[in-house]
Amino acid sequence: MKIAGILFFSLVFLFFSYSSKHEDERQSKAYKADSLIQDNKSIGPTETDSLEKLAAKMLASRESYLNDGNTEAEEIFIKGLISALEKPNAFENDFARLKAYKINILIADDKKLKVFYWLSPYSGSMWHVQNIVQYKKENNVLTAISFNNLYKDKDDEGSPTPFFEHIYSLNTAPQKTYLFTGYGQMSGTEPYSVSHTLVINHPEFSIEKPLFKLGKAVKNQLFASTDLKEGDYKEKLRPNWP
Repeated sequence: MKIAGILFFSLVFLFFSYSSKHEDERQSKAYKADSLIQDNKSIGPTETDSLEKLAAKMLASRESYLNDGNTEAEEIFIKGLISALEKPNAFENDFARLKAYKINILIADDKKLKVFYWLSPYSGSMWHVQNIVQYKKENNVLTAISFNNLYKDKDDEGSPTPFFEHIYSLNTAPQKTYLFTGYGQMSGTEPYSVSHTLVINHPEFSIEKPLFKLGKAVKNQLFASTDLKEGDYKEKLRPNWP
C-alpha cells in the first residue's frame, strides 16, 4: 500500500510538471506570436508617420521652388513612397492619412494594381500629376514605379501627366496589360484627354507598346486636346479633391 501511494504521488507530480512545462511553452509561443503581430502592426503607422513628414515638406517646398526651381522635396517623397509600397503587406495599407496632403488612390478593376496620385506642388497652368503605380504579382511580391518615368522622350516637357479616372485590366497573355484613361491640362487654355496601355512583362513596365489602331496606323496612346474659347469655364476642368 505504501509503495502504491508513492507511485501515485510520483505520477501526479510528473503530470503537473509536464502540464506546467507545456503551459510555459504555450505562453511563450503566444507571447512571441503576439509580439510579432504588434511588430507587424507598428510597421504601418511608423511608415505612414515618415511619409506624412515627407509629404508635408513637399507641399511646403512650393515657395522655395518658385524662387530656385528646386524639386528635391518631391523627389525624396516619391522615393520614400515607392520604398514603402514595395514592402510586404503594403498592398493592404491604404495610407489613408496621406489624403490630408491631397494624395489619393485609384484602384484597377482587378484589384491588383493601384495608383497613388497628386497634383505636383510645382504645377502652374500646365498640370503635372505624379502617378505612382503599385502592382501585386501572382506570387504576391509587390513592385512600384513612377508612371511618369515611363515616358521615353525626356526632352518633351509637355508629355501628358494626367489625372487617371479609370484603370481596366485587359485579357492578354503572357504579359499583363492595363488600360488607363484620364484627363489633364497642357496650359491654362488647352485641356486634353488621354488613354494609355501599361504593359507589365516582368521585369519591364512599358507604355510604349503600339496597341491602339487608328485607320492603318497603330499608336501607343490616344490623345485629344482642345483650346478653350473666351468665356469657357476653366474651373470645370480642375480636379475635384475629396
